[in-house]
Amino acid sequence: MKANPIAIFLFGIPLAIVGFYALCVVYYPGIYVISTYEDLYGEWAQTYGFLTTFVFSTLISLNKEHPQRWFFVVLSVASFYVFMEEISWGQRIIGFDPPYFFHQNSYQDEANLHNLLTGPVASRSKTVLTYLVAASLLAYGLVFPLALKLNFKPALWLIQIRIALSSPLALIPAFVFAAVLEVEPFSFNEAEVAELLVAWALAFTTLDSWLNRNTQHKSVLPYVAVFFVMAISAWGTTTLLLNSPSQRKEIDSRLVNGYERFAERYEGYAYAFGVAEVLQRYDELDPNNTVVLRKIADNLLLAEDSEKARSFIQKAIDEGLRRIAKDNKNIQAHVSLAKSYRKLGDYSAMTIYAEKAYKLAKAKQKAQPKAAYWAYWLAKASEQTHRKQEAFNNYRKAHQLEPHSWRYDEAYQQMKQIMINDEN
Repeated sequence: MKANPIAIFLFGIPLAIVGFYALCVVYYPGIYVISTYEDLYGEWAQTYGFLTTFVFSTLISLNKEHPQRWFFVVLSVASFYVFMEEISWGQRIIGFDPPYFFHQNSYQDEANLHNLLTGPVASRSKTVLTYLVAASLLAYGLVFPLALKLNFKPALWLIQIRIALSSPLALIPAFVFAAVLEVEPFSFNEAEVAELLVAWALAFTTLDSWLNRNTQHKSVLPYVAVFFVMAISAWGTTTLLLNSPSQRKEIDSRLVNGYERFAERYEGYAYAFGVAEVLQRYDELDPNNTVVLRKIADNLLLAEDSEKARSFIQKAIDEGLRRIAKDNKNIQAHVSLAKSYRKLGDYSAMTIYAEKAYKLAKAKQKAQPKAAYWAYWLAKASEQTHRKQEAFNNYRKAHQLEPHSWRYDEAYQQMKQIMINDEN
């Protein structure tokens, strides 16, 4: 049997997409982040997939003789809605300020409806909706076309009453991968990959139906052309946004947050290379964060790149010295330098800055005994000078003075565990 180039092409697309993202998440973490975050390549590829679905479903729905016309009318409306939601009804492009309602109720402060139910915050409604979407993808993209292939009567009946249209069998991998990734089994923003797979699978489903109805013979070239139009459009739109100073500022701000989140996710998998890679991207956008610089160095050491790790420790030291040159009483800078010199192995310098931080923090805490902030920094300085009991007492004091502060609570609980471990 002669191979069908269209089927091979459609079958290969989801495999290529999933393969690309799988490769990036392991070996190119920075590229993975920019390929899944808002207003960047992956999301615009989704957007143009839904726009393509709208265009072809609208063209088909205009044909009154098409047997599934009303199915495409519904799909046209639905894909237009999703397309507009993806661009937040023009907010992403024009940059208008959304109505007050969305400021108050949207997870991402955007003029769209889906973020009222979903978003970065876990919720019951989001969980239920996620599993409903995954089940629907399996039903439409896997069960329905296979049922038709096997002449299953209920599936044939849906076709006969003209309320459904099957996607090509070659697109089954797209829907199956999308259903699995929609539930985010690895907690790596896989739902964005799922949305891309769905958008492009629907785009090719509507294109396939339109071609079947309007051409005498089928060639793979229209499918390839649509693929490149969607891909180039996504690339071009992202490039335009990145070249806009105001848009670039917003995108970079979101990316900084994204790199920080993905660092935590890679830490959960004890993948030091991934942590180091995304935090280096973070440093490029928001440089001279000494905590981040030391964390990069720690993970580079775990990844057995000691020379590069040393360069990031030195960068943290240089930043600390710059801050002290500007303000010699900067307690935070002295604590930072003590930590950095310790990692560098220069314990003499570490002791000098740790003791200086301790004396400064002690004076501040004595002058403002009810200030949780200075109790917290005295505790941190005490840790650097090996005064564990005093550190514990002051972390506890900071927590008691401001019990709702997650920072003070976390520091107190961590120090408490250290004290317990020491006793054991």
